[in-house]
Amino acid sequence: MAYTWDNRVKFVVRYMYDIDNNGYLDKNDFECLALRNTIIEGRGEIDAKTYENNQKIMGNLWTEIAELADFNKDGHVTVDEFKKAVQNLCTGKKFDEFPGAFKMFIANQFKTVDVNGDGMVGHDEYRLDCVSRAAFADVKEIDDAFNQLCSDDDKKAGGITLSRYQELYAQFISNPDEKCNAVYLFGPLKEIV
Repeated sequence: MAYTWDNRVKFVVRYMYDIDNNGYLDKNDFECLALRNTIIEGRGEIDAKTYENNQKIMGNLWTEIAELADFNKDGHVTVDEFKKAVQNLCTGKKFDEFPGAFKMFIANQFKTVDVNGDGMVGHDEYRLDCVSRAAFADVKEIDDAFNQLCSDDDKKAGGITLSRYQELYAQFISNPDEKCNAVYLFGPLKEIV
């Protein structure tokens, strides 16, 4: 059940967007994401220009997501509304076919995972990303997921490039197949209730 399409989309809402953990998405989440991304990109430092840019990006992202998914126009995007939007706009599509808001979030997410800024998510960065979101008692669980995620080409390259990350993220939310390697993009998943 942890790798079903439904659970994966719930995971994206809960662990990627709903920063204030109130159960739905709203403008506040994206304001918090702007600060979070700035601090992560700056490795603890705040650069005013980067923060201002992230505020614009996240503000635009919230506006577009609200337009795509806030079906009742109450200023909140529930998990069900988000799932419906993903199903309507992303299911069965490749990254290039996604709405701009989704593509923008994915690119920004990559920047926060690529901690050393080398254009590649390596094994160490993958581990760090996994433990920043969920609790694990054994690193082997994370390492096994990374090995299942990576293709032979990824392993030869030393990790996951931005274009590969975009492809995997698109599969994570658009492909109903529970056996595709993209289900491990964010580590071993647990069932979200």
